[in-house]
Amino acid sequence: MQKTIIALATVFALGSTAAIAQQQQAQDTMAQQQTQEITEGMLVKFVSAMEEVQGVTEKYRAKFQNAENQEEARKIQQSAQQEMIAAVEDAGLTPQQYNMIIQQAQNDEELRARLEELTSDS
Repeated sequence: MQKTIIALATVFALGSTAAIAQQQQAQDTMAQQQTQEITEGMLVKFVSAMEEVQGVTEKYRAKFQNAENQEEARKIQQSAQQEMIAAVEDAGLTPQQYNMIIQQAQNDEELRARLEELTSDS
């Protein structure tokens, strides 16, 4: 589970194509949200989003690995990222909230255990 969370965080982090100004805005928002309490409802939404994001990752993995050049790989990565963001938003979270939960789960054993419990229930 932890490896999955870290892998998904990496996909989001490496797949970012936003402008520098947008990245700074997102970082500011994320810093504010890091003080936000993670509710049980957010965790349920996170697990739903994570399952969808994993599906998108699987869908695009072979396409990305078989890309003929960097430009094609970049386009595939952008498409995958757009679908991942849509999956997160469809689950009721912002990408910043999703990433905040991932980051906190990396450092919080109790949160990680709760996420593992929720994923085993679904």
